Amino acid sequence: MNGRVRYGMVGVGGFGAQRRARLRRCGAFEMVGGVDLRDAAFVQAERDEERPLTRYASVEAMVADARVEAVFIATPAHLHVSQALIAAQAGKAIFTEKPLGPQQQECERLVTFCEQHAVPHGHGFSTRFDPLWQEVKRLLAAGTLGRVVSVSAASMHTGGLATAADNWRFVAGMNPGGPLFQCGIHKIDLLRFLLGEGRWHAGVVNRRITASPTDDAYVLLGEFGGTPTTLHNHYVASYRHALEIYGTRGDFFITEYPVKLEHKVTDLASGFEPVHDLTAGIPPSDAEGDALRDFARAVRERRQPAMNGREGLKSLQLVFDAVAIAVERPSEEPDGMVPVAPPVGRRRNEEGKVFA
Repeated sequence: MNGRVRYGMVGVGGFGAQRRARLRRCGAFEMVGGVDLRDAAFVQAERDEERPLTRYASVEAMVADARVEAVFIATPAHLHVSQALIAAQAGKAIFTEKPLGPQQQECERLVTFCEQHAVPHGHGFSTRFDPLWQEVKRLLAAGTLGRVVSVSAASMHTGGLATAADNWRFVAGMNPGGPLFQCGIHKIDLLRFLLGEGRWHAGVVNRRITASPTDDAYVLLGEFGGTPTTLHNHYVASYRHALEIYGTRGDFFITEYPVKLEHKVTDLASGFEPVHDLTAGIPPSDAEGDALRDFARAVRERRQPAMNGREGLKSLQLVFDAVAIAVERPSEEPDGMVPVAPPVGRRRNEEGKVFA
């Protein structure tokens, strides 16, 4: 048609709308149609894409359309693997949003199938592509902090107190690790991106803050790229996404929302350690667009893109590892402490914003 990769999407509304916007911006894709139970999602999608879209009755019907070269999966995480396998087994390139899925063996099966059958498998981590983190990566590589000696990461919001009780995030087996599986995985992937591969040595989990079967709060101790690292990940604490990186020549104090990058400089001569705000100097970046265009080329070349399913599985594996090693504390609640019951009819998205 015009050189763009023609794609179909499972879940055209919700986060699918955000993914569609990113695909339009990168300029390498053209939407053919999709699968979604909500008619309003298709109405909005046709406005966004400025063309009529084919409304398929099922994933199987969509992958049978010869026009569809790639399938984007933007449904709740517990559906990712089964839907992606349908597309992959039909020979279509796939792109799955994070996290890949709640069952470790099923995720491994999908990734291995794609690798063995030359099915391009893109994966939807986006945090590492933000201009903020691209700049932090550049500054670390330039030696701005000297030798990095330790890192503290935080990923939290009060979704556990505001998400509707019947939401998939509160269904046993669909959200292993609770906040780790849904949001903390972004920080885990970011730590891998900035520092190198990681592992956990110890952890504590609190499951008794809310009455849901979902884990409420984690504190983990491990290392990434050999650097000692802590991760604080909560479903029940005030909204915060941040990273503190400590080095021999100074420290970075970083927050994502709102974006702020501060550099505290070590000065052994004067003993005065100034803090410089580097936020205004963060350069624009189209790193995510570059990654999506790489996926588009991978679709045509039948290879794995740089941001692929195996990379996604490595970060997800650290979620499964954390769940396995974390010790539950406290064993008894203080007197008068009653678990908080999630409300009905209100929930939060991954950025912590409340909506009906």
